[in-house]
Amino acid sequence: MRKILLVSLFVLFLCPAGAVRVSGTAAEYAGRSFVFFTHSDPVTRSPLPIFTLSIGHDGNFSGSVEVTSPVYCFADFGIFRGRFFLEPGKEVTLHLPPLREKSFEESKNPYFEPVEIWLKTGDGGTGELTNLISRFDTRLFRLTDKYFNQLYHRQMKSYADTINRYMEGEFGNFKDPLFREHFRVRMAALEADVMRAGREKMAANLKDLPAEAWSRPAFTDFLNRLYVNTLSTESKSPAGASLRLWVARENLTELKNWTARFTAAPSPLADVILLKLLYDAWYSGEFSKNGIRKMVASAYFSSHNMKEVRDMASMVSEKITFLQPGTTAPEICLPSGEDRTWCTRSNTSSYLYLLFADLEIPVCQEQVKYLKTLVEKTGKDVQVVVVASPSSRINVMEFMSRHQVPGIVVTDTPGLEAGKLYKVRSYPSAFLLDSQHRVVLAPARTPLDGFEFQFEDLKKK
Repeated sequence: MRKILLVSLFVLFLCPAGAVRVSGTAAEYAGRSFVFFTHSDPVTRSPLPIFTLSIGHDGNFSGSVEVTSPVYCFADFGIFRGRFFLEPGKEVTLHLPPLREKSFEESKNPYFEPVEIWLKTGDGGTGELTNLISRFDTRLFRLTDKYFNQLYHRQMKSYADTINRYMEGEFGNFKDPLFREHFRVRMAALEADVMRAGREKMAANLKDLPAEAWSRPAFTDFLNRLYVNTLSTESKSPAGASLRLWVARENLTELKNWTARFTAAPSPLADVILLKLLYDAWYSGEFSKNGIRKMVASAYFSSHNMKEVRDMASMVSEKITFLQPGTTAPEICLPSGEDRTWCTRSNTSSYLYLLFADLEIPVCQEQVKYLKTLVEKTGKDVQVVVVASPSSRINVMEFMSRHQVPGIVVTDTPGLEAGKLYKVRSYPSAFLLDSQHRVVLAPARTPLDGFEFQFEDLKKK
């Protein structure tokens, strides 16, 4: 049997740990490996690797992972995203979902989202935390679906109260602290959904949640449902006209006070919500990005008395400044054919134009073909590099040779690691770096979208 490989648990758990033994059989997945992640925080929800599950050719797997407290983790299995909790000191028999690979269309759809399911553990009984939460979520979904009109259209709070009593009657005997936390947060989210006014203050009811609960799915869902794009929405109201001004002037004090009034939540929960508000405001494009960047990196967050808030602010800062102009871009080293590896830092031209392309997509083929014309127009100041997705349908190097595509061609890994490194969501995508490997344009225009004109404008500045 192959073992479970610990990848980066030291990042998350620094205390003496309890081993969790995970085993099972999944003949359909024989010979495959899957990385299980957890969310770094409830705001960015960046995936942090926990362990790699490698399944032997006989379909069996077994190994141990060390954790200090229950940890939510997830992995993608074709169209499914399987989720479960690691609990210290326990043995888990894990059942993987039936194998259903993504269709060709699903694999090429940049907005495809896997179907989230709780993985069955053990014999499926409610004696195990994951099974209990799975049963609870299934029953809650069925009840909210049954009373959808009363809850979400007519906003009848009495129906939310009835569902709460029903769920308490069925699940009230289960006293596991993490399950009670999950129950409480899910019901708070339901109550917030049916409130006509004051729903934003529901967070105050969760002010006593422990910090380790912030990255668990019930709370991350709650935070996003209540406060997604809140600054953008509230700034358009008569009472919120000053929000844009505070952001532009980096007036963190006023924003903190406003958040405390708006949510009725005390610190540190109000600080978590404020980071969520600033994070969404950054991506809305409606606020001063410089103001948001400076506030997130301010001493208030970087010197916060709670490590979880400090770490969360650091993750938000890292996420919003990634690939910003002037920052150093990640280096890529990939095979370029004939057993050679080419690294982007070896570029000696004034600029490096990175084009991520999937030649199984017809539009990518046309974009790549146009590179011959593009190079003629941009001249030798620009080194063109095509990062091609691996393909079993198209011989990448033969295609490039047949169409006389200039520049350097490298092939991404089967897991599209280079594309993920640059957070490529769709193909084609392009980036322009300078001779020092710093970001100039992210994204840059693609060849057929007028990169040569964008480059000419850039040189005139």
